[in-house]
Amino acid sequence: MADDMKKRNWRELCAAVTSESDSTILSSLIQELIDALDEGERSWRHSVRQPEVQNSEAAQHVRKPEK
Repeated sequence: MADDMKKRNWRELCAAVTSESDSTILSSLIQELIDALDEGERSWRHSVRQPEVQNSEAAQHVRKPEK
């Protein structure tokens, strides 16, 4: 039962999807895969700062060289 509660990563889920023949289980695995990919994307997006914000903030603080 502990294995059922454990979250599997997307690679494990992809492997399970490719070998599953029961359509009900396949549907459940695909939903679990979608959830895992969404969670991974959310954590990736939160760990990377938005480049537009970085660039616009930096542009405000950079002096242009005088000629």
